[in-house]
Amino acid sequence: MRTLIFLPCLLLLVFTAGCQEEASQPAEVALQSTQDQAKAPKEHSLAADLKMATPSGPDKTEPAEKPEQPAALPSPPVSEDFQGAPQLTLFPRVGDFRPADDSDRLPYWNTFIDHLIKVTGVAEDQATGNRGWVFRGINSIDSVGFFSPLGVEPQTTYQVSFTLAAELVEGASAGIGILEFNEFLWIPGQYTEETFKQHFRGSHEGVRLTGTTKGEHGFTFTTGPETRMIHLILFREGAHDRNSVMFDDIKIVKREA
Repeated sequence: MRTLIFLPCLLLLVFTAGCQEEASQPAEVALQSTQDQAKAPKEHSLAADLKMATPSGPDKTEPAEKPEQPAALPSPPVSEDFQGAPQLTLFPRVGDFRPADDSDRLPYWNTFIDHLIKVTGVAEDQATGNRGWVFRGINSIDSVGFFSPLGVEPQTTYQVSFTLAAELVEGASAGIGILEFNEFLWIPGQYTEETFKQHFRGSHEGVRLTGTTKGEHGFTFTTGPETRMIHLILFREGAHDRNSVMFDDIKIVKREA
């Protein structure tokens, strides 16, 4: 089985001078992965020794206090078709981790996050009228995506289904995978490597697709004995092109024994 590219062993590609030219933004941005929210606390550090140009964006640091945890944690069953009010909270993800606050790589990482947000949003398929979550890769970055934190039960089987429309160049792939953690961490953003290692309990590659695809896909996974939260990860990785990927009809439910 291929190692998940969103696991800590992944290296980012070298960021060449400046970001790629921006594509026009999708028609609408609806979920909590908008730019203002992405500038909220983000945790996790880049996995590679980056050699980058001077970042264009300002440094951002975490607030002194964590956001208050809601009374009801988001958990399955969840069904997201992007037609109405958001059902999934999606946060941007670049590489494996967010750099620590004192890391000189943090400004570069923030630049990548800002650029990913600019090419992401809810858009409509003109042929079908369906709306979905659309984003594309970033030049020189090998792994980008979005994740949604969900509370789950230990040693429980869940079913994930989704549709994906994509035209991926050779060497690129996209899909949905799972990361498991031992408690629900109300941190609205990517984790630092330190936080990740402390709470990470397992992973499931889920579905990884290549080439041209348009249709429904699904997989099941069973949580470990210590798992209390997952990150449902929508990813696009590998060779870069300017084509977008479109995720829609994302569902996750507990599978009855």
